[in-house]
Amino acid sequence: MPSIDLTYLELVLAVITIIGTIIFLFVTLKRHDLKYWLFTYISLTLGYTFNSIRVFVSIFESISYILFGLTIILANIAVLIEYYNTFIKPPKTSINKFSFFGVVMVLDFMYLGLVNFLILLILISFALLVRITFKKKTLTHVFLCFAELGALFSALGNLFILLNFEAAQEINIGADIFFVTILFVTGIVAYLEERLTESERKYKEFYNRESFYKDLVAHDINNVLQSIESSAELLSIYLKGSEKEEDYKELTEIVKEQVERGTKLVSNVRILSDLDYVEISLVPKNISTILEQAIKLIKKSFPERIIDIKIENPFDEIIVLSNELIFDVFDNILTNAIKHNQNTKVEILIRISKKERDNNSYYKLEFIDNGEGVSDYMKDKIFQRVYGKSKTVGGMGLGLSLVKKILNLYDGDIRVEDKIKGEHQKGSNFIILLPVYNQ
Repeated sequence: MPSIDLTYLELVLAVITIIGTIIFLFVTLKRHDLKYWLFTYISLTLGYTFNSIRVFVSIFESISYILFGLTIILANIAVLIEYYNTFIKPPKTSINKFSFFGVVMVLDFMYLGLVNFLILLILISFALLVRITFKKKTLTHVFLCFAELGALFSALGNLFILLNFEAAQEINIGADIFFVTILFVTGIVAYLEERLTESERKYKEFYNRESFYKDLVAHDINNVLQSIESSAELLSIYLKGSEKEEDYKELTEIVKEQVERGTKLVSNVRILSDLDYVEISLVPKNISTILEQAIKLIKKSFPERIIDIKIENPFDEIIVLSNELIFDVFDNILTNAIKHNQNTKVEILIRISKKERDNNSYYKLEFIDNGEGVSDYMKDKIFQRVYGKSKTVGGMGLGLSLVKKILNLYDGDIRVEDKIKGEHQKGSNFIILLPVYNQ
């Protein structure tokens, strides 16, 4: 009869295998490639359950040994089936597959004896499982490889007992603890991995759905803009030769420019929505030219306002790594400076200089206006996405949160200060830093 300590240990192992089997059962409901391993868990659980209560009924000891042997066989059958399904095209029926494996098992069993047969089978299955692991690249299969090693140690422990090796009982107990622990941990890993896979699947579904709606909205907006452009063209034709042609010519040109701007904006928004998923290419650009284009367009966009924009630029060229979105950065800053300005005359000074920070050179662009200004409380918040619909971020531009996102893409930065320190009502100074491009 085993000692009381050994009985408690076997009872603990039985409880662990029961918990591990329950966890693995939930895993196999989603991961059907692991369903054959469930029989291994069930057989092992029954084996340790019968083994832990063999002190009450002696026949349970023999049953437990049979179940332990069956566990190893079932584990290796699971490996063989998964290997077959992974690397060999399954036939229409599986009779030949199982009959082949069955013949091999019976012949090996008759020739080698139970323990030696199990050891040989474990070694073969371990080699197959390693190849499956390299193919599927899952953490669960890595732990299943360790479980196969645990089965090997357990079989060797039983072999040592049969051969009357010294300390064979202790080795066998250690091997059993290792085997059960690995199977338990494998169940937990498989469960966590399945949950992660499910999260990834839902994420992909959400991303695909978002992309669909994004494309749908972009398509509809482009159709609307196309209709507006066609209407402007028809208006130009209708007014051609009339007294009002010259009066409306400039207005129709503005409409066409705004339609072109809106079309480009839709395209840029689609690009921005992918910033977190795809790599955006950057090229060297002379942003002084782009800035002048933005100023020209912004004056046309507000023909009813008196706008005075001055530039202090000591550089012939301002070359930075960027893309077409840099235009929308300038456009957004200028649009906000005009829309949030109640003065009769809008005054904007753009001062360009160089600044050193963290051993790197930056171009510093200051957009100094005489508008309403930004309170200290809002100076950081206006760049946060949650304030994207705030009245501080208006117009057709991309919004200051996206402006910051674009500048982060360029390894740049943006912040806002008071035009006159401590008196934010007298105007703002939006400061943009862009890394100097060194050829």
